[in-house]
Amino acid sequence: MKRLVLGLLALSTAAQAAELKTHLSDVIITQGEEEVLVLAQEEGRVLRVNAADASLVESLKIAKENHELVMLDIDLETTEILGAQLLETETLDLFNEKALNDSFIPTVLSLDSATSLFNRMDTRTKRFSQCFNRAHGWAYDMFRLANVNSKKVFIFFTQKFIKEHKYKWWFHVSPYVMTQEGNMTVERVMDVSFTRGPTFMQEWTDTFMPDGTVCPTVARYTDYRNNQWAQDCYLIKASMFYRSPMDLELLEKEGRQELGWNYDEIREARKQAFKDWQDYQY
Repeated sequence: MKRLVLGLLALSTAAQAAELKTHLSDVIITQGEEEVLVLAQEEGRVLRVNAADASLVESLKIAKENHELVMLDIDLETTEILGAQLLETETLDLFNEKALNDSFIPTVLSLDSATSLFNRMDTRTKRFSQCFNRAHGWAYDMFRLANVNSKKVFIFFTQKFIKEHKYKWWFHVSPYVMTQEGNMTVERVMDVSFTRGPTFMQEWTDTFMPDGTVCPTVARYTDYRNNQWAQDCYLIKASMFYRSPMDLELLEKEGRQELGWNYDEIREARKQAFKDWQDYQY
């Protein structure tokens, strides 16, 4: 494993110290602020680094721009980054399965079928599982168990909301399905971690946002990224194949579409998020 020191590493014996392996979604520098916000891609955490530590800040910026995998040494209590190491990026196999074309048509279920499917979803999650890994495992399970093409909904919390509420997360993601209810086709979120059944989209966002805040739905990652002070939150909806915010960013920047299941990613997601992952059948 290639290792390059990016900053002065804290002692591993420091109180509340922990290591976090992640890509960086953003390094946010605000003029006059004493701390820099760092958005951890895999964890969804909002981390902080002393703005006076110019060397560490610059190194983190370079890691973010180059999409490098880093190991962060963080203080769990303060969420401060104490140091970082650059890791060799792990390469994944190409898609083992391709969609026939670029269009994606979600399956429409009855509400009873959606509820039954929700009750079959794996609840054996690990204590520190990451939301995007849980969501990817659940989406694949729905496809594997019932041949259901589901979608994903990402909720992004803006700098405005994070600062006002001292929020520790910058995004959350869950699968959702379409249900036929009367003459309407309805979106129902399938978030086993936070809800008790298929849930209306607004009820799902109310789980995280105060006072019935409406999170506008936007089409592109930059619609969220470039409008941090206009709203408290944004939603982006994608097919079941999109695993993380980085996938949404690369779709816009490089035109990289996720058109099928990547089984290495599924195994990686289940290993991080679910117990007994080694016994899982594909």
